Amino acid sequence: MDIEVGFLSKSYISDIPSGGGLFPFGIEGDAPYIVEYEGHDVDIETFINNWMKELNRFPIYTLFTYISYDAEEIGDVFSSANIEYVKLKVDRKTFIKAKIEDYKQFKVVMPFLYSQGSMNCFAAWSLSEDLFSFEKRDMKTLFGRRKVQMPIITLRKDCTMFWIFYDGASVVSLSNDNLFSSTNSIISSFPQNIKGAEVEYEE
Repeated sequence: MDIEVGFLSKSYISDIPSGGGLFPFGIEGDAPYIVEYEGHDVDIETFINNWMKELNRFPIYTLFTYISYDAEEIGDVFSSANIEYVKLKVDRKTFIKAKIEDYKQFKVVMPFLYSQGSMNCFAAWSLSEDLFSFEKRDMKTLFGRRKVQMPIITLRKDCTMFWIFYDGASVVSLSNDNLFSSTNSIISSFPQNIKGAEVEYEE
């Protein structure tokens, strides 16, 4: 098997997000299908690139935090690939939001997404629509509940977003699109050279 696919309980979604928990951002709208993808004997970054090409749900919108000294490199790379992007300063964090028009551009952005996610920074993308905004909300922290500016995901009809899990160990999707309603339909959308297997998690 190459990719393990498992549904997570909706109980992981809380009205008050937890820093370092599932999920450290706000979620608006219905997300009945919460799915984790974990790679075995396959490079998850390459798999995601090829899967997004197969799904062909462009434009794709990405949002990730970055360190200030990376800004010039990111700007140069994105500009040379004609990627439309903006830099956002939110409290003490800096974000880049980009609109990805095709697979070629997604391959350029994915290394930045995955590296930031692997460093436990926020890194996510949405299919076809821009689902990202920011709002000051309560968050559970080591110091108790605090109001912080955080990314907000707004899921409208047939919407899907992906978030890179801590340390880049896996990728999690939140969706209300029927494609993501069963492991069979998800696996059938994978690239032909990828095998998928269902994993059942304990509640």
